[in-house]
Amino acid sequence: MAFGLKVLFSITAPLLVVTPSIAADLTYKEYAKESDIWKRGFVFSIAQYMSAMPQPDEEAQYPVRNALEGCLASSTDAVLVRHVEGYVARNRVKPNEPMVRIVMRTLFDLCRSEIEKTKSPRAAPRPATK
Repeated sequence: MAFGLKVLFSITAPLLVVTPSIAADLTYKEYAKESDIWKRGFVFSIAQYMSAMPQPDEEAQYPVRNALEGCLASSTDAVLVRHVEGYVARNRVKPNEPMVRIVMRTLFDLCRSEIEKTKSPRAAPRPATK
């Protein structure tokens, strides 16, 4: 039993370290070669992460994360991949561009109206006092 756990740990530990860096380095050219089911999993996992984790510069209440969560709640993995493909078709994407960046831009583009609703209106200018 202990030997089995050692073997499992020796296989799992490198995957936990290597897999995120591989995903971050994945280019559009490499993504385009993958199967549809793989693409669906890749895009869906990024969408799930973005709708669960606040953006780095986001303050408490997390309006952007909440907007993404609401916007993406009813989206399926297949729908998200179609949006990515549409985004790529509408925008010039370099073959060596990181796929994570493309997916994030797609999701922000898809949820733009929800995100814009979260922005507080600019404060009205104060009237001049005499």
